Amino acid sequence: MDIKTSGSLPDAWIIGFNPFNLKTNGSLTELNLNTILKSTASTSLTQTCLIEITSTHALVTYGCNLYSHSAIVESTHETEFNSPIVKLSASTWHCLVLLENGDLFKYDINQHRSRRLDFLTVENRAESTDPDRIVHIACGDCLSVASTRGGEVFTIPNKTFTFPRHVRIVKLVAGLEHCLLLTGNGDVYSWGGGLRGQLGNGEIKPHQEQPKLIEALAGLKIVDIAAGGWHSGAISAFGDLFCWGWNSKGQLGQIDEQQQKASVFSLPQLVEISDGDGEDVSFEQVYCGMCHTVAIDSKGLLYFAGSNLSTRLDFTKIQRCPKLGGFERFENGLDREKKFKLKCGANSIILVQES
Repeated sequence: MDIKTSGSLPDAWIIGFNPFNLKTNGSLTELNLNTILKSTASTSLTQTCLIEITSTHALVTYGCNLYSHSAIVESTHETEFNSPIVKLSASTWHCLVLLENGDLFKYDINQHRSRRLDFLTVENRAESTDPDRIVHIACGDCLSVASTRGGEVFTIPNKTFTFPRHVRIVKLVAGLEHCLLLTGNGDVYSWGGGLRGQLGNGEIKPHQEQPKLIEALAGLKIVDIAAGGWHSGAISAFGDLFCWGWNSKGQLGQIDEQQQKASVFSLPQLVEISDGDGEDVSFEQVYCGMCHTVAIDSKGLLYFAGSNLSTRLDFTKIQRCPKLGGFERFENGLDREKKFKLKCGANSIILVQES
């Protein structure tokens, strides 16, 4: 999630796992970003604030600074880079930090060490008059990926694929083991681990080395994608929501009250949801956490499927075989008239009020 700020930080809330205050786990809690950022946001300069929530940490950036807050030891570590941070993506163990000057760093969340990744120079670009730059990053537990404005895709540090020059990469996301890539013409590619059907290609396979077009979505113009723990989501230009992968907690929105059906769906499944008036819901955005999915419709309303974020943090309420109920309207308790940006953490949802 990127938040443009000028002079003051917006209001923000977190639901589910809250690494800033474990006593409020599960409940809707307001975040004081000024306190989290140690009041550095008092400057009048326009800065970008980025937020990532893992299963153990919260990572927040502002300007050139990265703040890593550990829920394990309940402390915050601050790291300053030599250029403003423009993109951030985190896994359980590390995060990728992309700077405005084009440098990419790998930051060890637990050891608080960072090192510059310079895999672009491995390629012979001495004769190039227009050196390539990294524009998209995504970080999973088992693989980290990056793409350049020239259409090169890296499963860091190795170049994995190069798209033709006319193909524009618009989004790159990663789950624990797999990656998805969205192009400007609405095609979706997947690669990485696929033992839980998360690649969407109809196969159950340990690993797929290179990005491969998801044929089941070909012909549809996809406008948004998301990757969760072992599942994936996509939105078409017509507002249709598709989910695939592991439905262990109902995160795909596939209803199965007895859990008698296979919980793995290796092809994208159309999710049909009706509003209170019986009309089909048209979606615009999708987000995935470890075992939950959130979709936003054209009216700005939120729909939720998967692991209940309040009960999954209370081990006395966990069900071994929960009923899988599909997507439901998500009542966050906030003002419906206001618009919010959203970000899914591993077991959290963050909401930031748009200015």
